[in-house]
Amino acid sequence: MSLPTFWRKRKKVGKPLLGKLVSLFLVLVTWGVMEGAIAAPYSPLKQGIEALQQQHYEAALQHFAAAAESGQTVGDAYSYQCLTFLMLNKPQQATEHCQAALKVDAEHPQARFYQGLAHYRLGQFEAAIAALNHHLAAHPDDSRAYYNCGLAKFAQGDVRGAIAQYHQALTYAAALTTMEMSNLYNDLGVAYWATDAMPEAKFALDQAVAMDTQDTRAYFNRGCICHHLGHYQAALQNFEQVLALDPHHASTYLNRGIVQQQLGNLSAAQQDYQTAAEQFRQQGDLTHAQQAQLRWHQLQKSPAAVG
Repeated sequence: MSLPTFWRKRKKVGKPLLGKLVSLFLVLVTWGVMEGAIAAPYSPLKQGIEALQQQHYEAALQHFAAAAESGQTVGDAYSYQCLTFLMLNKPQQATEHCQAALKVDAEHPQARFYQGLAHYRLGQFEAAIAALNHHLAAHPDDSRAYYNCGLAKFAQGDVRGAIAQYHQALTYAAALTTMEMSNLYNDLGVAYWATDAMPEAKFALDQAVAMDTQDTRAYFNRGCICHHLGHYQAALQNFEQVLALDPHHASTYLNRGIVQQQLGNLSAAQQDYQTAAEQFRQQGDLTHAQQAQLRWHQLQKSPAAVG
């Protein structure tokens, strides 16, 4: 009896930074504005950057539009508009503004990277990879670009290509935050899992947990890996870590129930299946709620479960 699939959904931290990147979502780089020895005027571009940093996205868009209309730093203004639309989870508008930035400056340092992220959000994975590779040709040490390229390759089904990109990202990992490192190792572990390289997957997920001890996705995925390796007690410990951090995580109750049933802890399994069904229903996921309820009914009918 196998566990449900691994957790590919990224965790959210406030507004999407690729969603529950930050969901991408993926940390987007904000580039500073150079100032000379004499203080520069308080430009619309600078006002927009400050509004963006404060997550005042509509105000940021207004300032960047004013910057573009002024005829100064037009490429930067369009590029920051692209970033703002990504933060608002509007990838189509982001793509349009990236294209505008690239018309002004075909080698703009930000726009090609943001264009890749926008294409990824739209499910245009080949275009995302092309944009990110173009960016990497000029910035070969950009770990975030390699990471995002790996995500796009994984989404295409090119798992080994994704693994290669993740390792390239690790080569230049000094620029990554702790959360980004945890996400990177998480996705590397998932990719190794998809190639049935379980020891490598377990090692990568161990690193994810070491980087961020509050990472529920890492504990969940490591629990599934431990189950596949036959380490049932370790699987339970990881699922319990998930529930300590998120007591409403329905898939963890379901998976823990499966492990409890395999260990012969039938009463505990019944409770987990019932809780999983309740949590799935509360979250509007009726399909998985029915699956959990079915497991509960099947266990109820089992003679071994009586008494």
